[in-house]
Amino acid sequence: MTLTVVPWGDDPIFEWDEYNEREIYEHRVDCFAVEECFENKYWVAPHNKAKSDSEKYGDRFRIKGVTLGGRKLFMVIQYKGGNLIRPITAYDL
Repeated sequence: MTLTVVPWGDDPIFEWDEYNEREIYEHRVDCFAVEECFENKYWVAPHNKAKSDSEKYGDRFRIKGVTLGGRKLFMVIQYKGGNLIRPITAYDL
């Protein structure tokens, strides 16, 4: 299932700290690349485990996006409410 309307709207705010920055950097992706993917069209679906464990994964989403330079990324984000999202991981497709 692909979402046509995302709960965080058209202008998400990204929650970054040393933990998620390090996780993403370990996959050779930086924060700017993740944020760029949200400036283009992107594919969004609920996390695979959202149905079986909605308490733990119900606020998580899978994202496929493309940076402004054409790099294709897969990301998992946590929706924190309003327009706040927390990237959990990201890597090249």
